[in-house]
Amino acid sequence: MTSVSTHVATSSTSPALPTRATPAWASWSAAWTTQAALITGRPDAAVTVAPAAGGPPGYSLPATAQIHVDADLIPAPTIADPRRPGHKAKVPVAYGVLLHECAHVIHSKWDPPPAVAPVVREAALLLEEARIEGRYRTTRPRDRRWLRRAVTAIIDPADTPTDTTWSAAYAAGLLLARVDAKILYSRDVREPRRAITKILGRKLLKGLRRIWQEALTVDDTDTERMISLGERWCRLLGINPTLTPELPADDAATSTIAAAIAAALDAILTNPSDTPEPGSPRPRPGGPGIHVDTDTPITWQEREPRDAERKAANRLTALLRRARHREPARTLQPSTTPPGRLRTRAAVTLAAQRAVGASPTAEPWQRVVRRPVPDPELTVAILIDASGSMRDFAEPMSSAAWIVAQASTRAGATSATLAFGDRITVLIPPGRRPAKVRDMRADAGTERFVEACTEADRILHLSTPGTARLLVVVSDGHYVNPTKAQATITRLHRTGCAVLWLAPDNKSWPPRVYDHTTTITVDDPTTCINLIGQAAIDALSKA
Repeated sequence: MTSVSTHVATSSTSPALPTRATPAWASWSAAWTTQAALITGRPDAAVTVAPAAGGPPGYSLPATAQIHVDADLIPAPTIADPRRPGHKAKVPVAYGVLLHECAHVIHSKWDPPPAVAPVVREAALLLEEARIEGRYRTTRPRDRRWLRRAVTAIIDPADTPTDTTWSAAYAAGLLLARVDAKILYSRDVREPRRAITKILGRKLLKGLRRIWQEALTVDDTDTERMISLGERWCRLLGINPTLTPELPADDAATSTIAAAIAAALDAILTNPSDTPEPGSPRPRPGGPGIHVDTDTPITWQEREPRDAERKAANRLTALLRRARHREPARTLQPSTTPPGRLRTRAAVTLAAQRAVGASPTAEPWQRVVRRPVPDPELTVAILIDASGSMRDFAEPMSSAAWIVAQASTRAGATSATLAFGDRITVLIPPGRRPAKVRDMRADAGTERFVEACTEADRILHLSTPGTARLLVVVSDGHYVNPTKAQATITRLHRTGCAVLWLAPDNKSWPPRVYDHTTTITVDDPTTCINLIGQAAIDALSKA
C-alpha cells in the first residue's frame, strides 16, 4: 500500500531528529530558528539545517517545536545570507519546506491513538497535509508562494507507482486538496486532475473532495473528527478500515498518475510566479453562487468620474463629516461679573459680604461656556467583490466604491480600497485619494472575502479599538463558505468595527444578508447616496 511520506511525528512515529547542524549550515540553522520562533510563537523552537541522507525534505516534532530541513534543498551555504529577507527568493523550495513544518508545529495538535488502524491513520495524516497549510495561510496569506514551491519537494511522484484507486485518491488528497486550501492553483494540477478523474470517476472524486473540504475546517485538537474523516475516506474507497489492504504493485514507469504529477511539479518549478501562464484561458464567469475553479488577476479600466458621481461624492463627504462631527461641550461656569444669567441668591450673598467688609466669594453670574471637542479619527476600508456572480453589477458597484472612497478621504478619514476574487488586490492604498473610477471586470472564479478582511485589517487596523472604524463591503454576499464570512464579520463587530454592506439590486438572486451588518441594496449609487450616507452614519453610531 502506498503510504504518506511521514514528516510530522506522532506517538507512533518518533524518529530522532538531528539536534546539531554541521558547521557549514550553522548560520542557516540559527537564522531559521529565529524565524521559526517568531512564526510559531514558540520560544523553544529549534531548526536544524543538515543533509537528510535520503530522508524527507523536512521533518518536525510539534510537541517540542523541533524542525529539520534538508540542506540538500539549498545549493550552497554561501548562496545567500539567511538573516536577510532577500534570501527566500534564492532558496524558495527550502524556505517553503521550513514554513510547511512551522505549520505542523502550529496546527498539528492531534495524535492518532495507537488503536487506530494503520490505513485509517494514513488517510487521516494525508488529510492533515492540506489542512495545516490552509490554516497557516489564513493568518499569513503572503506565504502562499513559498508553500506552493515546497510542494515540489514534499510530494514525490514515486509514492503513486500504481494506477489504482488508492494511488489516485492519495494523489487527489495531496494535490487537489491543496487547491481548495488555496496553496496550489487549478492550473498547477490540470494534468493530474485528468489522470485522477479517469481512474476514480467524477462521482467518487466528488465524494473525496467533500471529505477533504470538511478536513480543512477541523480544529487543531479535534482528533476524533480527523480519525472519523480517515475512516470515511477508506470506506468510500471500498477499503475495510480494520484491514491492511494489499494493493497491486505495478511498475512506476507505467503509472499515468506519477507521470502527470512529475510534469505538474516540473511546471511549478519552471513557472514559479503567482501569475497565470501567458495564453491561459480566461475563466467562464458562473451565475450567482457558481464559482469557476481557476485563478484570475483582477483587472479594471479607468475612466473620469461622471458629474453625477462627483455630486454624490460631495454629498456623502458632507454626510460623513456630519457623522464625525462632535458638538462643543457645554458647561455652566459661575462668574463675579456679567455677561450671563444673574442668580438672585448669589447676588444677595455677595451684597451681604460687601456690607460686612468680608472678602467677596459669591459669584452671582452664570454663563454657558462651550469648549470644542475634537472629532474622532475615522478609518474606512472598502472591499469590492470581483467574482463572476457580480458580473452584471460591476459598473454600479465600481461607481459606489469610488464614491465612498472619494468621500472618505475628503472627510478626513484614513481609507483604503481592496478588490477580492481569486486574489486580493489593493486598488487604493491608505493616504491616497482616487482620482479616477476603476470599472472592475467581475470575472474571478471565486471570492476570497475572509482573506480580504484580513488584509484590510492588517493595513488599517480595523480590529484595533481607539478610533471609529467602518468596513464597507460591495458584494452580493454569495460565498463558497458563508460560515467563515459570518465569523469574520462577527469578530470585527465585537471589536467595535461597523460594517456597511452595499449589495446589488438583483431581483432574481437576492443578496445574502449577514448578521451585524447594515445592508442596503444599490441600483444606481448616485441616486441613493442619501441612503448610503445615512446607513454609514447608523453603522458608525452602532459601533
